[in-house]
Amino acid sequence: MKIVGFISLLIFSFAAGYFIKAQSCVSQTPVSSAVTPTQTQVQVQTQKELPTATPVATSAATPAKQPELESVFNNYNSAGVGNNPTAPTVFTITASRKIYTIQDYHWNSARGKTPGTIGLKSEEGKTYGPWTAQGAPGQGGVPDAYWTVYPDTEIPAGTYIVVDSDPLSWAQNSGTKGIGMSQVYAVK
Repeated sequence: MKIVGFISLLIFSFAAGYFIKAQSCVSQTPVSSAVTPTQTQVQVQTQKELPTATPVATSAATPAKQPELESVFNNYNSAGVGNNPTAPTVFTITASRKIYTIQDYHWNSARGKTPGTIGLKSEEGKTYGPWTAQGAPGQGGVPDAYWTVYPDTEIPAGTYIVVDSDPLSWAQNSGTKGIGMSQVYAVK
């Protein structure tokens, strides 16, 4: 009789623990319609785009209160990746913008890469940054697959090149036409 009671208690405990763990994975915070690179929202936004790696902005470097953001550049896609972009990662903005965050993808054959720096260079040659990146794991726990910086810097309208300190490990593929995978968010 004691064994039956013990087994029943064990099964009940396991079921309760499973239920509690499952419930903790459900977000109780509604996601706004604005795209903001918080850890939860970037995972939700890009889960379908990158089945091999989900971008995660590091919340440790994120200021406590994040402004409303919008994407000004994002070339992440779901195709397999190689390293070492064959062309510069370029984007254009038509008005002055406050760049809040930039994230580059360093899958590096499932090895990741210790974070370096990310900067911007204008078509006139002016450099912004570089800023020291924070690393975040990719799918399967690949260390430092995502490099994220928080420049919180105003830049004028124009064309910019994303400058990554380690292009040899920076991901690219045919979907990006050989340019490094990056996403750039500005304050709305």
